[in-house]
Amino acid sequence: MLKKSAAAITVLALWAAPLPAAFRREDVKVHKLDNGLKILLLEDHGIPNIALYTFFRVGSRNERTGITGVSHFIEHMMFNGTQKYAPGEFDRTMEFAGGSNNAFTGDDMTGYTDWFPAAALEPMIAMEADRMQGSIFEPKVLESERGVVASERRMSVENNNDAILGENVRATAIMAHPYHWDVIGWMSDILSWTRDEIMAYYKTYYAPNNAVLILVGDFESAKALDLLRKYYAGIPAGPPPPPVTTVEPPQAGPKRVLIRKEAQAPSFTVVFHAPACTSPDFHPLSILESALLSGESSRLYKRLVRDEQLAIGVGGGMSETLDPQLFTIDVKPRPGADLDRIEAVLQEELAKVKADGITEREFQKAMNEVRHGFYAGLQTIAGKAGQMGHYEIYYGGYEKLFTIMDAYAAVKPLQVRDAARAVFTENNMTVGRLIPEGGVK
Repeated sequence: MLKKSAAAITVLALWAAPLPAAFRREDVKVHKLDNGLKILLLEDHGIPNIALYTFFRVGSRNERTGITGVSHFIEHMMFNGTQKYAPGEFDRTMEFAGGSNNAFTGDDMTGYTDWFPAAALEPMIAMEADRMQGSIFEPKVLESERGVVASERRMSVENNNDAILGENVRATAIMAHPYHWDVIGWMSDILSWTRDEIMAYYKTYYAPNNAVLILVGDFESAKALDLLRKYYAGIPAGPPPPPVTTVEPPQAGPKRVLIRKEAQAPSFTVVFHAPACTSPDFHPLSILESALLSGESSRLYKRLVRDEQLAIGVGGGMSETLDPQLFTIDVKPRPGADLDRIEAVLQEELAKVKADGITEREFQKAMNEVRHGFYAGLQTIAGKAGQMGHYEIYYGGYEKLFTIMDAYAAVKPLQVRDAARAVFTENNMTVGRLIPEGGVK
């Protein structure tokens, strides 16, 4: 290995630096209500605003055949009425108070995010507590929203060639585990969920014992906790959610997906089974992801886009997931590009990494990117709330937030090489190609 420069040593030293004094582990106050709701409070009086985030431990991973996509659908319906608030009233009340909100559904969790002036704390807590227990799924509204989600699937997947290829490759690579399907779900399920099925799922997973609530911003913790107890303590706990026990079996050989459809240009992707976020190999592979795919200095961009001009872009990477999922390499070929050559270049670059690892410069660049991304996400009250919830769900506790940079700092370049050798094998690979109708394979 090359001798480290003074600059490189300085960068490595920064990796072990603590979080800014304004955000320390001991500043987070933790409470748990009798119904199981975990509450994290962090006072931040920099601006007179508050971020209220609620995370549920539910995503497409918790679904089953026949109700795929229901987690995402419930996200939509949580804005569409309770006994106290008519459809759309949640948003109108929030906006009148000067706030805004959003929500998202992933493979492993669902999040509801609110930002508002500090003076609006009590009505915002009241509305969030109400929809945790009181969403009514009114039949006419449900059917209308079913149409919205079906349209979303048509636009985002069925009319998007890259997305339709990705969905087919994912479903081919992952056979047994619920990661087999995308968060949006299958169209036939979207069109056939019953209200009873949706309500049963909602009562099981959208309950206080399956949630963590995070409050960050300009408030006094004692007063905020009193409000949270006032509105949440009376919500009954739900039944214990059933565990996800299916384990994806090892892939026994390479797989290939070929789709022919109308398109202006081909699409190309390759995936490899990759570890869960708590695996020792996850951090080394995250570093490798940067070296392979991040920016114009990345290996695959230089080979495929700049040098051989086979593609107009590369992307992909690895998601943090509770169970093992996929390391994805997406290539956007130029019209008429030789897909066999693209695949050969990919294999050449992966072989180099498996043989020699990555360079010191690539390693330092990746470390800098990870560190920058991490700290950039903690500059706002919303970022802090989001990060605490993320580590609660994926790592079993917000405390991991304060040591995650130590874990990255401990990664050695040889671990990156060894992780690549474990993951980038022929038997672990699924290749997908979408060919414009009438094109050549």
